[in-house]
Amino acid sequence: MPEISVVAPVYNQRSETLLELVQRLSASMSTITEDFEILLVDDGSVNGAWLTIDDMARRNPKIRGLHLARNFGQHVAITAGLDHAKGNWVVVMDADLQDRPEVIPELYAKAQQGYDVVFVNRSDRPESFVYRTIAAAFYLILNLLSGQDYNRLQGNFSIVSANAVRAFRLLREPGRFYGGMLRWVGFRHGSITSSHAAPDAGQTSYSLVKRIRFALNLIVSFSTRLLYISILIGLVMGIISFVVGGYIIIEKILYPKYPMQGWPSLMTAIFFTAGVTNVAIGLTGIYIGQILQQTRGRPLYVIAATAGLPE
Repeated sequence: MPEISVVAPVYNQRSETLLELVQRLSASMSTITEDFEILLVDDGSVNGAWLTIDDMARRNPKIRGLHLARNFGQHVAITAGLDHAKGNWVVVMDADLQDRPEVIPELYAKAQQGYDVVFVNRSDRPESFVYRTIAAAFYLILNLLSGQDYNRLQGNFSIVSANAVRAFRLLREPGRFYGGMLRWVGFRHGSITSSHAAPDAGQTSYSLVKRIRFALNLIVSFSTRLLYISILIGLVMGIISFVVGGYIIIEKILYPKYPMQGWPSLMTAIFFTAGVTNVAIGLTGIYIGQILQQTRGRPLYVIAATAGLPE
């Protein structure tokens, strides 16, 4: 059992990037121990990423690879890596060189102070002001809805003890969120602060659509407060309708000669009520969809090939 395993999900990274990643990882890990493994999880890349991983695994016994049958998503790929990691400690990081391998010794040193989970708080992030603003608003909403305190400065870059990894493996729900699930299993958490590098070629595999989809799945998977909000809106609308109805009755009693007006306001109220009702039904449907995914019992991922690992 190696002292440290490094798990890095790979999606369409260039060969040059993967070679540099392994080179820098090997140099960084050697300052801690020579007993380590590097587990690269190809999340259904459509370029030659898997061929590069397979070639490196044949040349270097410390490198191992998993090739998923299709793109299952970054957090599922992390799960696959954690399922196969054998180290006493497991480092999880991105493969696009945003997470600097040179930070791992500091992570390991912090973990030796009695922490089972240590995350990196990212500083000097090369992102636009608009993106940082949107991210801050999203985490504010997520924390309000989930009742948790997720740190928006933390990504996936972390080190986890074997005990925490074993607990993480017990969680098999389809809605995957690496950081949130680690927080749920407990153990002692710590953090360090380190600068964040730009991704390879200045690009990231997460498009705006993927980020929005992930954010919605995250909120639904880790919170049921949306359902309570829809109930609260329904109650408020009911109270307002009773008040307005009472006002109309009183006005008719006091001024019986005046004709009743209000066709535009009536139609507006109907459309507003129907819209809120549809939103509530839609939210309920999303949760029911999550239940359906869970009850199907499908595996989280399918492995098409391995390198440096048993078949």
